[in-house]
Amino acid sequence: MIDALRFEWIRIRTIRSTYWLTALALLLSAGVAGVVAYFGRENTISAEMAGVILTGGSAFSPLPFTAVFMGIVGVFAFGHEYRHGTILPTLTAVPRRGSLVLAKAAMVIGLSLVVAVVSVALNWAVARVLSGQSLPLFDAPVGPALGGYLGFVVLWGLLGLGLGGLLRNLPAAMVLLFVVPLVVEPLLTALTMIPALESLRGYVHYLPFTAGNAMSQTMNDLGSDRPRVADLPSRLASSLTFTAWVAAVLAAATALFHKRDA
Repeated sequence: MIDALRFEWIRIRTIRSTYWLTALALLLSAGVAGVVAYFGRENTISAEMAGVILTGGSAFSPLPFTAVFMGIVGVFAFGHEYRHGTILPTLTAVPRRGSLVLAKAAMVIGLSLVVAVVSVALNWAVARVLSGQSLPLFDAPVGPALGGYLGFVVLWGLLGLGLGGLLRNLPAAMVLLFVVPLVVEPLLTALTMIPALESLRGYVHYLPFTAGNAMSQTMNDLGSDRPRVADLPSRLASSLTFTAWVAAVLAAATALFHKRDA
Protein backbone atom coordinates (compact mmCIF):
# COMPACT_ATOMS: atom_id res chain seq x y z
CA MET A 1 0.00 0.00 0.00
CA ILE A 2 2.85 2.38 0.84
CA ASP A 3 4.41 1.73 -2.57
CA ALA A 4 1.07 2.38 -4.25
CA LEU A 5 0.70 5.69 -2.41
CA ARG A 6 4.22 6.72 -3.37
CA PHE A 7 3.54 5.82 -6.98
CA GLU A 8 0.33 7.87 -7.08
CA TRP A 9 1.96 10.80 -5.29
CA ILE A 10 4.68 10.93 -7.93
CA ARG A 11 2.16 10.52 -10.75
CA ILE A 12 -0.25 13.22 -9.64
CA ARG A 13 2.45 15.85 -9.01
CA THR A 14 4.45 15.21 -12.17
CA ILE A 15 1.72 15.58 -14.79
CA ARG A 16 0.91 19.07 -16.03
CA SER A 17 -2.86 18.55 -16.08
CA THR A 18 -2.91 18.48 -12.26
CA TYR A 19 -1.59 22.02 -12.13
CA TRP A 20 -3.65 23.63 -14.85
CA LEU A 21 -6.86 21.95 -13.73
CA THR A 22 -6.23 23.11 -10.16
CA ALA A 23 -5.42 26.64 -11.33
CA LEU A 24 -8.56 26.82 -13.48
CA ALA A 25 -10.73 25.54 -10.64
CA LEU A 26 -9.44 28.20 -8.24
CA LEU A 27 -9.42 31.10 -10.70
CA LEU A 28 -12.86 30.51 -12.21
CA SER A 29 -14.46 29.92 -8.84
CA ALA A 30 -12.87 33.10 -7.49
CA GLY A 31 -14.03 34.95 -10.61
CA VAL A 32 -17.66 34.00 -9.95
CA ALA A 33 -17.30 34.96 -6.28
CA GLY A 34 -15.76 38.29 -7.24
CA VAL A 35 -18.50 39.17 -9.72
CA VAL A 36 -21.32 38.34 -7.27
CA ALA A 37 -19.59 40.22 -4.42
CA TYR A 38 -18.81 43.29 -6.52
CA PHE A 39 -22.32 43.77 -7.87
CA GLY A 40 -23.82 43.12 -4.45
CA ARG A 41 -21.56 45.54 -2.60
CA GLU A 42 -24.19 48.28 -2.30
CA ASN A 43 -26.26 46.17 0.09
CA THR A 44 -25.40 44.06 3.09
CA ILE A 45 -24.57 40.58 1.86
CA SER A 46 -26.96 38.09 3.45
CA ALA A 47 -25.84 34.79 4.90
CA GLU A 48 -27.56 32.98 2.02
CA MET A 49 -25.69 35.05 -0.57
CA ALA A 50 -22.44 34.63 1.38
CA GLY A 51 -22.82 30.88 0.93
CA VAL A 52 -23.22 31.37 -2.82
CA ILE A 53 -20.08 33.52 -2.96
CA LEU A 54 -17.90 31.24 -0.84
CA THR A 55 -18.85 28.16 -2.88
CA GLY A 56 -18.15 29.84 -6.19
CA GLY A 57 -21.76 30.17 -7.31
CA SER A 58 -22.88 26.61 -6.65
CA ALA A 59 -26.49 27.84 -6.39
CA PHE A 60 -26.42 29.08 -9.97
CA SER A 61 -25.13 26.00 -11.76
CA PRO A 62 -25.27 22.20 -11.49
CA LEU A 63 -21.55 22.24 -12.34
CA PRO A 64 -19.56 24.40 -9.90
CA PHE A 65 -16.10 24.98 -11.35
CA THR A 66 -14.12 23.47 -8.47
CA ALA A 67 -16.16 20.27 -8.47
CA VAL A 68 -16.01 19.92 -12.25
CA PHE A 69 -12.25 20.22 -12.48
CA MET A 70 -11.68 17.83 -9.58
CA GLY A 71 -13.98 15.40 -11.37
CA ILE A 72 -11.73 15.68 -14.42
CA VAL A 73 -8.68 15.05 -12.22
CA GLY A 74 -10.42 11.89 -11.04
CA VAL A 75 -11.14 10.79 -14.61
CA PHE A 76 -7.49 11.35 -15.54
CA ALA A 77 -6.29 9.20 -12.62
CA PHE A 78 -7.49 6.10 -14.47
CA GLY A 79 -8.11 7.51 -17.96
CA HIS A 80 -4.50 8.50 -18.57
CA GLU A 81 -3.39 4.97 -17.70
CA TYR A 82 -5.54 3.46 -20.45
CA ARG A 83 -5.13 6.25 -22.99
CA HIS A 84 -1.33 6.20 -22.89
CA GLY A 85 -0.95 2.47 -22.29
CA THR A 86 0.76 2.85 -18.91
CA ILE A 87 -1.63 0.55 -17.05
CA LEU A 88 0.56 -2.49 -17.71
CA PRO A 89 3.77 -1.04 -16.24
CA THR A 90 1.68 0.41 -13.42
CA LEU A 91 0.33 -3.02 -12.52
CA THR A 92 3.82 -4.45 -12.83
CA ALA A 93 5.06 -1.93 -10.26
CA VAL A 94 1.92 -2.24 -8.09
CA PRO A 95 0.47 -5.72 -8.73
CA ARG A 96 -2.19 -5.53 -6.01
CA ARG A 97 -5.10 -3.90 -7.78
CA GLY A 98 -7.04 -3.13 -4.63
CA SER A 99 -4.08 -1.19 -3.24
CA LEU A 100 -3.78 0.74 -6.49
CA VAL A 101 -7.46 1.76 -6.43
CA LEU A 102 -7.18 2.84 -2.80
CA ALA A 103 -4.04 4.85 -3.53
CA LYS A 104 -5.68 6.62 -6.47
CA ALA A 105 -8.75 7.36 -4.34
CA ALA A 106 -6.59 8.70 -1.50
CA MET A 107 -4.72 11.07 -3.81
CA VAL A 108 -7.92 12.30 -5.45
CA ILE A 109 -9.54 12.85 -2.04
CA GLY A 110 -6.48 14.70 -0.74
CA LEU A 111 -6.15 16.99 -3.75
CA SER A 112 -9.89 17.67 -3.97
CA LEU A 113 -10.12 18.55 -0.30
CA VAL A 114 -7.12 20.88 -0.42
CA VAL A 115 -8.42 22.62 -3.54
CA ALA A 116 -11.88 23.03 -2.01
CA VAL A 117 -10.49 24.57 1.20
CA VAL A 118 -8.17 26.90 -0.73
CA SER A 119 -11.06 27.84 -3.00
CA VAL A 120 -13.25 28.88 -0.06
CA ALA A 121 -10.40 30.93 1.42
CA LEU A 122 -9.64 32.59 -1.92
CA ASN A 123 -13.30 33.33 -2.58
CA TRP A 124 -13.61 34.90 0.88
CA ALA A 125 -10.56 37.10 0.29
CA VAL A 126 -11.73 38.21 -3.16
CA ALA A 127 -15.21 39.00 -1.87
CA ARG A 128 -13.76 40.89 1.11
CA VAL A 129 -11.73 43.13 -1.18
CA LEU A 130 -14.40 43.75 -3.82
CA SER A 131 -17.39 44.18 -1.52
CA GLY A 132 -15.71 45.74 1.49
CA GLN A 133 -17.68 43.36 3.71
CA SER A 134 -16.56 40.44 5.84
CA LEU A 135 -18.46 37.28 5.01
CA PRO A 136 -19.46 34.80 7.75
CA LEU A 137 -17.83 31.38 7.60
CA PHE A 138 -19.39 29.38 10.42
CA ASP A 139 -22.82 30.90 10.99
CA ALA A 140 -25.88 29.04 9.74
CA PRO A 141 -26.61 28.41 6.92
CA VAL A 142 -23.07 29.17 5.72
CA GLY A 143 -21.20 26.73 7.96
CA PRO A 144 -23.25 23.63 7.03
CA ALA A 145 -23.19 24.66 3.38
CA LEU A 146 -19.39 24.91 3.39
CA GLY A 147 -19.14 21.47 4.97
CA GLY A 148 -21.42 20.14 2.25
CA TYR A 149 -19.35 21.95 -0.37
CA LEU A 150 -16.13 20.28 0.75
CA GLY A 151 -17.80 16.88 0.61
CA PHE A 152 -19.38 17.70 -2.74
CA VAL A 153 -16.02 18.53 -4.35
CA VAL A 154 -14.39 15.39 -2.91
CA LEU A 155 -17.25 13.20 -4.13
CA TRP A 156 -16.99 14.70 -7.61
CA GLY A 157 -13.32 13.72 -7.69
CA LEU A 158 -14.19 10.17 -6.64
CA LEU A 159 -17.00 10.02 -9.18
CA GLY A 160 -14.55 10.96 -11.93
CA LEU A 161 -12.18 8.27 -10.69
CA GLY A 162 -14.96 5.70 -10.77
CA LEU A 163 -16.13 6.65 -14.27
CA GLY A 164 -12.56 6.62 -15.57
CA GLY A 165 -12.04 3.10 -14.24
CA LEU A 166 -15.47 1.89 -15.27
CA LEU A 167 -15.39 3.11 -18.88
CA ARG A 168 -11.61 3.01 -19.46
CA ASN A 169 -12.12 5.79 -21.97
CA LEU A 170 -11.31 9.46 -21.35
CA PRO A 171 -13.79 11.04 -23.81
CA ALA A 172 -16.67 8.79 -22.72
CA ALA A 173 -16.14 9.49 -19.03
CA MET A 174 -15.81 13.25 -19.64
CA VAL A 175 -18.97 13.35 -21.77
CA LEU A 176 -20.92 11.47 -19.12
CA LEU A 177 -19.76 13.90 -16.42
CA PHE A 178 -21.21 16.81 -18.40
CA VAL A 179 -24.21 15.32 -20.20
CA VAL A 180 -25.96 13.81 -17.18
CA PRO A 181 -26.11 16.97 -15.01
CA LEU A 182 -26.63 19.38 -17.91
CA VAL A 183 -29.02 17.41 -20.13
CA VAL A 184 -30.36 14.19 -18.63
CA GLU A 185 -31.35 15.35 -15.15
CA PRO A 186 -32.90 18.67 -16.27
CA LEU A 187 -34.90 16.75 -18.87
CA LEU A 188 -36.16 14.28 -16.28
CA THR A 189 -37.06 17.16 -13.98
CA ALA A 190 -38.95 18.90 -16.78
CA LEU A 191 -40.87 15.71 -17.59
CA THR A 192 -42.23 15.62 -14.04
CA MET A 193 -43.99 18.92 -14.77
CA ILE A 194 -46.38 16.91 -16.98
CA PRO A 195 -49.55 16.23 -14.95
CA ALA A 196 -49.45 12.50 -15.70
CA LEU A 197 -45.94 12.28 -14.17
CA GLU A 198 -46.58 14.63 -11.26
CA SER A 199 -46.39 11.76 -8.77
CA LEU A 200 -42.72 11.29 -9.65
CA ARG A 201 -41.82 14.93 -9.00
CA GLY A 202 -40.38 14.37 -5.54
CA TYR A 203 -37.99 11.68 -6.75
CA VAL A 204 -35.92 14.01 -8.93
CA HIS A 205 -34.19 15.25 -5.78
CA TYR A 206 -32.59 11.82 -5.49
CA LEU A 207 -30.95 11.92 -8.89
CA PRO A 208 -27.16 11.96 -8.37
CA PHE A 209 -26.16 15.46 -9.45
CA THR A 210 -29.34 17.10 -8.19
CA ALA A 211 -28.71 15.61 -4.76
CA GLY A 212 -25.04 16.51 -4.90
CA ASN A 213 -25.69 20.12 -5.78
CA ALA A 214 -28.06 20.44 -2.82
CA MET A 215 -25.19 19.64 -0.44
CA SER A 216 -23.81 23.18 -0.69
CA GLN A 217 -27.03 25.15 -1.22
CA THR A 218 -27.95 28.13 0.93
CA MET A 219 -30.59 29.46 -1.47
CA ASN A 220 -33.50 27.21 -2.41
CA ASP A 221 -35.55 29.74 -4.34
CA LEU A 222 -33.69 31.51 -7.13
CA GLY A 223 -36.69 33.01 -8.88
CA SER A 224 -40.24 32.28 -9.93
CA ASP A 225 -39.11 31.08 -13.36
CA ARG A 226 -37.45 28.06 -11.79
CA PRO A 227 -40.06 25.37 -11.08
CA ARG A 228 -40.05 23.93 -7.60
CA VAL A 229 -40.45 20.20 -7.40
CA ALA A 230 -42.06 19.22 -4.13
CA ASP A 231 -40.44 19.65 -0.72
CA LEU A 232 -36.67 19.59 -0.68
CA PRO A 233 -34.92 16.80 1.25
CA SER A 234 -32.53 17.76 4.03
CA ARG A 235 -28.86 18.48 3.38
CA LEU A 236 -27.99 15.22 5.14
CA ALA A 237 -30.37 13.21 2.95
CA SER A 238 -28.94 14.82 -0.19
CA SER A 239 -25.39 14.13 0.99
CA LEU A 240 -26.15 10.48 1.67
CA THR A 241 -27.88 10.15 -1.70
CA PHE A 242 -24.96 11.52 -3.70
CA THR A 243 -22.50 9.49 -1.61
CA ALA A 244 -24.46 6.32 -2.37
CA TRP A 245 -24.41 7.03 -6.13
CA VAL A 246 -20.66 7.68 -6.08
CA ALA A 247 -20.02 4.58 -3.96
CA ALA A 248 -21.99 2.45 -6.42
CA VAL A 249 -19.95 3.72 -9.38
CA LEU A 250 -16.67 3.19 -7.51
CA ALA A 251 -17.69 -0.30 -6.39
CA ALA A 252 -18.59 -1.30 -9.94
CA ALA A 253 -15.34 0.14 -11.30
CA THR A 254 -13.27 -1.64 -8.65
CA ALA A 255 -15.03 -4.98 -9.23
CA LEU A 256 -14.49 -4.77 -12.99
CA PHE A 257 -10.88 -3.64 -12.51
CA HIS A 258 -10.20 -6.89 -10.62
CA LYS A 259 -11.90 -9.04 -13.29
CA ARG A 260 -10.75 -7.41 -16.52
CA ASP A 261 -7.46 -7.91 -18.27
CA ALA A 262 -5.28 -4.82 -18.05
